[in-house]
Amino acid sequence: MELKRGVKLLRGSPNTLIVDKYAVDPGQPAERAGEIVAATTPRPVVLLTHFHADHLAAVPEGAVVYAPWGGGGELLVQSTRARLFFTHGVYTEGAIYKGRDLDVAGVVKPGDKIGPFEVVPLPGHTFGHVGYFVEGVLYAGDALFGEKVLEKYGVPYLMDVDMFLSSLDKIQALEPEVLVFGHGPVAGSRKRIRELVDANRSSVERAVRLVESALPADLTTLAIKVLKEAGGERGWENVLLTMTTVRAVLSKLSREGRVYLDEAGSWTKNYNDR
Repeated sequence: MELKRGVKLLRGSPNTLIVDKYAVDPGQPAERAGEIVAATTPRPVVLLTHFHADHLAAVPEGAVVYAPWGGGGELLVQSTRARLFFTHGVYTEGAIYKGRDLDVAGVVKPGDKIGPFEVVPLPGHTFGHVGYFVEGVLYAGDALFGEKVLEKYGVPYLMDVDMFLSSLDKIQALEPEVLVFGHGPVAGSRKRIRELVDANRSSVERAVRLVESALPADLTTLAIKVLKEAGGERGWENVLLTMTTVRAVLSKLSREGRVYLDEAGSWTKNYNDR
């Protein structure tokens, strides 16, 4: 599918953006690598928005891979074990998406130009998450999600609440003509982009409210309660993923002096500004 002249989309979950020899987020499953090569070259240049396995499982053999700088992005692209530990909080051999160890040719930083792309900072989902801007098209990776994904998983996966919300503002401020993101259909109007930004903002704000309302509780109990209230899937992997979002919310509330961890390992509201 051609979005603009020379700017192509390979649909999937996640989507992949193709410009000449460049492939942004090859995605998964691993067998998709053949599509990437067919759309680019036998040795494509792969640009990653972040280190999550579902975005890099289909990196073709011999590809020249660039990882985002910051937040441990280079290490977490290179190492499957480190990637899964940091994603789930534990190393889980049975994870659905694992990818493989990858050689990294270099890193990209916000403000860089690489090929036809401008690298845009969009942290929050992960600490070093970036987007790629070309010809009015913004590939935003997992800096925001489609409504079906938000409904399925209950709350968005993120590592920093305030960064994620700031990145939503950044997306709107860039005023892309076309917005491509990892999981969901392309947004081709400012109205649709605004709807997506609002849906993600509302979902994050709800996650904060749900965590606060579930206190006091330990981390695992909080995640299960949040998923139940949000109507998200409650398989073991989504519980682990949701625990990361809960940690991010607790980090925000702790910075603001609104919660503390008691000696029994239970997170509690700070009624006395302690």
